[in-house]
Amino acid sequence: MERLQAKRKKAVLIDVDYIVREGRALVRLLMKGKRFFRLYDAYEPYFYCDAPESAEKEIMGLKVAGKDRQISPTRCERVLMNVLGQEKRIWKVYCQLPSDVPHLSSAMHYPCYEHNIPFGKRYMIDKELAPFMQLTYEREGRFIKRILRKREAAVSLKTMAFDIETYNPVGMPRPDKDEIILISYKVGSQQAKVLSSRKIARDFVVACKDERQMIEKFLEAVRENDVEVLFGYNDTVFDLPYLKARADSNGLVFAIGRDGKPFRIRKHGIRDVAEIAGRIHIDLYPVVRFMGLIGAFKISKYSLENAYEELTGKRKLMVGKLDIWRMWDGDAKMMAELADYSRFDAVATMEIGEMLLPMQIEMSRVARLPLFDTANATAGQLVESILMHKSRQEGRIIPNKPDDTLASQRELGPIKGAFVKIPQPGIYENLVVFDFRGLYPSIITSHNIDPYTIDPPPSVPDSDCYLCPNGHRFRKKPRGLIPSVLEEIIKMRAEMKARLKTLEKDSPEYEMVFARQQSLKILANSYYGYLAYPRSRWYSRECGESVTAWGRYFIQDTIDKAEKAGFTVLYGDTDSIFLLLRGRDGGLKTKQDALEFMRRINQELPGDMELELEGFYPRGVFVTKKVGAAGSEETGAKKKYALIGEDGRIKIRGFELVRRDWSNIAKQAQRKVLEAILKDGSKEKAVRVVKEIISLLKEGKAPLEDLIIYTQIRKDPKKYDVTSPELSAAKKAIAAGMRIERGSMIGYVITKSGGSISEKAQLAELARDYDAQYYIEKQVLPAVLKILKELGYSENDLKFKGEQKGLDSFF
Repeated sequence: MERLQAKRKKAVLIDVDYIVREGRALVRLLMKGKRFFRLYDAYEPYFYCDAPESAEKEIMGLKVAGKDRQISPTRCERVLMNVLGQEKRIWKVYCQLPSDVPHLSSAMHYPCYEHNIPFGKRYMIDKELAPFMQLTYEREGRFIKRILRKREAAVSLKTMAFDIETYNPVGMPRPDKDEIILISYKVGSQQAKVLSSRKIARDFVVACKDERQMIEKFLEAVRENDVEVLFGYNDTVFDLPYLKARADSNGLVFAIGRDGKPFRIRKHGIRDVAEIAGRIHIDLYPVVRFMGLIGAFKISKYSLENAYEELTGKRKLMVGKLDIWRMWDGDAKMMAELADYSRFDAVATMEIGEMLLPMQIEMSRVARLPLFDTANATAGQLVESILMHKSRQEGRIIPNKPDDTLASQRELGPIKGAFVKIPQPGIYENLVVFDFRGLYPSIITSHNIDPYTIDPPPSVPDSDCYLCPNGHRFRKKPRGLIPSVLEEIIKMRAEMKARLKTLEKDSPEYEMVFARQQSLKILANSYYGYLAYPRSRWYSRECGESVTAWGRYFIQDTIDKAEKAGFTVLYGDTDSIFLLLRGRDGGLKTKQDALEFMRRINQELPGDMELELEGFYPRGVFVTKKVGAAGSEETGAKKKYALIGEDGRIKIRGFELVRRDWSNIAKQAQRKVLEAILKDGSKEKAVRVVKEIISLLKEGKAPLEDLIIYTQIRKDPKKYDVTSPELSAAKKAIAAGMRIERGSMIGYVITKSGGSISEKAQLAELARDYDAQYYIEKQVLPAVLKILKELGYSENDLKFKGEQKGLDSFF
């Protein structure tokens, strides 16, 4: 056969996996040129074995019974590696197939390493590849012969967002019985379309003869638009499985993948993920949830409408879920309104996707993890990917994942946490807040904290070590893997932030650089958690304890120095200190005094550590919390305060309005009270706000949507022993034919019907009235009393009983 001539090409790497053909493993690279395409590369699977040089014959003679053949190593070689901190020669054992690796390594009588790394990831690590790299390569046919050059490249991906509406006359739709009535989708910047099995008077509606044709046209749109990224919102749980179930009912293959096959559901930690061959499927729900949990943005609940409002500042068109079937069965106007709603779901999903995609792409680049995996990853998995790539570059063995037994042992006994100076409750004026910039990351890099630099032999003198307050020692040299990687991330982020100042805000380059620095911030803040995570490959309890010990030392030392400098320290927590611009002797401090104090502290801090000005605040409120037996005592509450900045913006921490398990009316009351106190300096306005809301509730005029309490059902409703309000509401919904299961997010209202609070709880869609007294006593008053108590008001004052006391001492 004539040998194919090698051709030189360029394309962007998107993802890597593998297939087995004719008894050998072929790595499969998903590339993007004008469109997505596949390339192949033959690559040998392997693992490492820490056996003596004399063990070669034993290794090569190993035979393990496989499913359909006998498994043996194909070859082995002696290599020099850094094994868990020590340089030594070990065996690199090659296998025929990736599936042979776990069989052979588990049969060895010697320690084995790197036997549980997915083969696609193995290839990317060894070839030093990252997603969204432009590769210049030579190929013969569809096989890569040589990678000549690698560089980062800008990438434009063809996106599509979709959503479905189903006929739901008994509540939660049943995929075996209830048809899909509308499928909405939006491709890139094109107008959103709605596929319908009926004619509807909207120009964006495409009328189909039946449900089968709707599904066919949806799949046709995916194919014809050559969709590369498919956005959904919680579609792994609902939309995709429902579409497939209805396709099956209609005798269709739900051919959404480039291979003409349906999606594949697989386990990813505790969650299911839906993979689509040749396309990047991004379920935005776990992305939004992850970003919310790590503090990338503030979000109280994770529904599509709430995510859309909180991320874009716009409100989504809404209809009641239980009204959908009625609108479908209604007149032409109602069907048109339902089509508007369906279309908006696709538009909202696309807008959220377009907002989050740049950051996800940059996170993918930095973590060297394919975009699909990045969108479904935890912070620990992102950190681990970076460490695995860096380990290979430095010739270090990647530690094994712990098994369940070892992980359970590691979980015993919590690591001692941060230092907290509890604030005295009250309302204060003229505060300054300082933060340690990236406290835990800077402690790690400044003290070379790493599992393989900790506690060197006694022969290493203290002068060559960093001495931790808890007694551990860390070698100053050589540099540990974790601090070196973290240092690179911190340096890269500083460069990105500096670069941002030189760019036009609306330019594509600004968007990319901003997304990169945000992703670097998220990653930098995840390294301490990863060190202390029991299932981490680089777990070290001693390192985790040392990080928090140094954290406690530096915050306490800074508090001591602030007091010696004449400041009143109101509050200190983990990495922040709150000072009053008023000395303990009553004398006043200036802003310049505060900045000079910060400068002096920074002169004394080691390495990368730095104290930063977070801001000056004209006024702040700190509240009490109940402690002791049955809440018999009160003290100041940590992480529960509100401040107003010099720009008029209110900063809120720990109050109910940032939690989803409080009703909107309670949150509104709390926010308005805080605004009255902090912005207007008016205690009278604060009380007036509460009394107006109480009157609104008593008169039955409060909107039902402001009374919904959201919560998540964390296990099967049938397995709960105690009947709580949310469980009672869930059971009533199930009895009405709705599907409520583990993980479902539900909203309920406390109604007038029933004896106990649990009996009164009703799913929001089914509620017709509300118990005013419950919302006054259990929602509004608890949300505001801790604040107003600092003004001398009692519960009776707000209920129009009794008189205020001690008002003159505050303003």
